[in-house]
Parts: sequence; C-alpha cells; structure tokens
Amino acid sequence: MTRLIFSIVLLFTNLISYTQTVNIKVKIKNLKNNKVIIGHHLSEQLIPDDTITLNNKGIGDFKSKDAYPGGMYFLFLPNQNLFDFILSKDQDFSITADTTNFTETVSFEGSLENKLFSEYQKKMKITRDKQEKLMEQLKVAKGDEKKSQEIKNEITQVVEGMNNYHKDIIKNNPDLFFSKFLTATRRPEVPKTITDKKEQYFWFRHHYFDNFDVSDPRLLRTPIYQNTIETYLDKVLMQHYDTLIPEVDILIEKSRTNHELFRYMMVFLFNKYASSQIMTSENVFVHIADKYYLKESDWSKPDYIQKLKGEIVNKKKCLIGKTAHNIIYTKIPTDTSSLAKYIEDCKAFQQKGLTIEKSEADSTTKYNLKVGVLQDYFDNFKDIEQLKEEKAKFTILWFWTPTCSHCRKETPIFYKEYIDKKMKEKGVKVITIYNNKDITEWKRFADEVKKFYKL
Repeated sequence: MTRLIFSIVLLFTNLISYTQTVNIKVKIKNLKNNKVIIGHHLSEQLIPDDTITLNNKGIGDFKSKDAYPGGMYFLFLPNQNLFDFILSKDQDFSITADTTNFTETVSFEGSLENKLFSEYQKKMKITRDKQEKLMEQLKVAKGDEKKSQEIKNEITQVVEGMNNYHKDIIKNNPDLFFSKFLTATRRPEVPKTITDKKEQYFWFRHHYFDNFDVSDPRLLRTPIYQNTIETYLDKVLMQHYDTLIPEVDILIEKSRTNHELFRYMMVFLFNKYASSQIMTSENVFVHIADKYYLKESDWSKPDYIQKLKGEIVNKKKCLIGKTAHNIIYTKIPTDTSSLAKYIEDCKAFQQKGLTIEKSEADSTTKYNLKVGVLQDYFDNFKDIEQLKEEKAKFTILWFWTPTCSHCRKETPIFYKEYIDKKMKEKGVKVITIYNNKDITEWKRFADEVKKFYKL
C-alpha cells in the first residue's frame, strides 16, 4: 500500500513538473485586469506567441507544457510599450515592473540570465545618455582644440568602458545564451599587424562570422540576424554572382540545423535576389531557385512551384555569363543616305498607323491591320541576320526604345565609352535592338537613331 501511494505521488510530481515547463509569472504595477502579450523577435519582425489577462492586482502567469524556443522575447502591454527579455533553458521565473518606467523598475527573480540582461540594458541607457551629452558639449566646444580633445577622450573612455563590460559578461558567463548574443553583436577586429588594405579586407571577410553562429536558431529570434547576414552580402562581398553564389550556398547549408532557420534563410535569400535591382543578382536568384527552392520548399503550393519552374527555364536562357540563344533580326541601315530614305518611309507608314488608330474596327481587326502595316514596313529591309553568325570576339546586345528614360540616359554614355575606349578595334560589336512595335513611334525611333550614330 505504501509503495502504491509512493508511486502515485511520484507520478503526480512528474506530471506537475511536465506541465510547468514554461511558468513565467508577471506582476506589473498599475496594470490591472489588462491583457499582456508575450512574443518573440524573428530577426526584424515581432511575432506574438501567447496572451494572458492580469488580475485586479496586476498579476498573471504564462504557462505551457512545451518550452519556447530559445531567443529574445518581449512583453507587449496595452499602452503599446514593450520590453525585452531572454528565454533559454530556464523558463520558470518571475518578472516585476512598473508601467511608469520599465527600464528602471523591471526586475527578474529566478533567472540569472535576465538579471544580467536587465542590468546590461540599464547600463546601455546610461552610456547612451552620457555619449549624447558629450556630443552636445563637443559641438559647443567647436574651435577650442584643447577642450574638444578632452571631450573626445571622455567619449573614448565611455566607449571603452562599455566594451570592457561586454567582455566581462561574456568571459564570466560563457554558457549563457545572452553571452552568445553579445558575442554575435561584436564584429571581428583586424589585427594591427596587418597593414595592407587588401589583406585587411580579406582577413575581415574570412573572419566576419567568427562571433556570429549562423547555424544557431536562437539568434534568428533576435533583432540582429538578418541585418548581420545582409551586411555581409551587400557591404563585404563583391556584387558578382561568382562571389555571391558560393557564399549563399554556405549560408543555406549552415541553416540546416533547424527547419525554421532553414526556411527563413531560404525565403530571405530567394526574395532578396528575386527583387534585387543589380543585374547579376538574377544569376543568384536562379541558382537558389534551381538548386534549393524548387526541390526543398515544402511550404510552397504545388501550383506556385510549377509556375516557378517555367520561369526558371526561361531565365536560364538569358543569364549574364551564359552563351546567348540565337536571335534573328532585321538590320536597319545606318549610313546617312539610307537613313534619310528610312525616315521618309517612316512618315508614310506612320500615316497608315494613325489611320488604323482612328478606325472604328474591333480590337481583333485593328490588331491584324497593325500587324499588316508592320510587315509592310519590315519588307523594306532585306538584311535579315542571325546572332549565331556574328564573328566578333564580343557582341553586346543593347535593347532600347525612345520612350525608355533609362535608355535615353545610358545610351549616349555607352556610345561615348564605345568610341573613347576604341571598343571596335578591340573586337567588340554592338547590336542595338529596338523593341517597340508601336507604329506611331517609328518616326521618333528614326530621329533617335540619327542622333545615336551622329549622322
């Protein structure tokens, strides 16, 4: 009988322990019968996780049998204020604060990590206030070299003091996630023994992630994750696909430690290079989509994946650095006499085009008439050429139209570069392809061509 009672008690004790994996007690003065939200940082986003209603004494508990993933969390209050705290292994502690001043009044019981984090935030505020006052004093002292130098020395001391404080926390608490977070905020310092600028760059690039563990999903649940990676990709690396693609592969492979981390990394990089305005980024986007996204994005809908497959097939045909597919085109004359006749022909065809524009025909008939006039126009030029027949060492295809503002700005610049750098003599041929089929634009096109060739 004694053994049975003991077994029941033990079972009950284990059950209580299991159901209280998360037990965060909250007591906020001057906040009665109000809802409080607990949530986590997801890089630059704030994601809510749970909500409780405080009682008439401002007290409430967040409880869960499943532990929250480690990272930086926040409490969001009805007045839209929030304050951050750390969650790692220990998720049984209490938070006490006053709505009048969170930073100064917040305290933690049962969590060494959050005591350190709270002290750190308070010290950061004091340090920031000191720096701002000293910077104001520096402005006032402008022109007084002695006074200015004294203030600069004080600023240096304040910065060094905070820097040493960082190092002490990390050194004395190596097993805490907070220490790992602080470490991740610190960029590696190039050794003073390296004086060559090129060597300094490659050292920094090689050691950029020494303090930042890309594979740790807890860092994803902080405000610094995406910014740290984006700075590396945009500011440290050369913006060329030959450099970016191997680094993207490394980042994706390192993120495989956690499915959430892997998905975030994949989607972030996929969207980043899909929307980039840098031309070579398309090569990176196609690489990510082809090697990873099409095969492993189990969160995407099948119809989207099918659409993306078709898009990638088409994009592969025109990536920078790849051999272009054959293009058949009609060659427009560029000599003065032929161009003059071409302009006269344009006037006549433009009139036909204008007649069509003003007709009352239905859209299908109007379209067919336009195509007919367009064909009449092209029949004037018998020089049909193919890109694959070009014998030049390098061939540049320059797609443009007079209505394109970028074309109007960049074409004269490119033409000057072509002449000044004697590209023709170096084996470079340029084929300028006019891609506007609007009949009313033909005359304008002819005028622009005349300017382009300086005829």
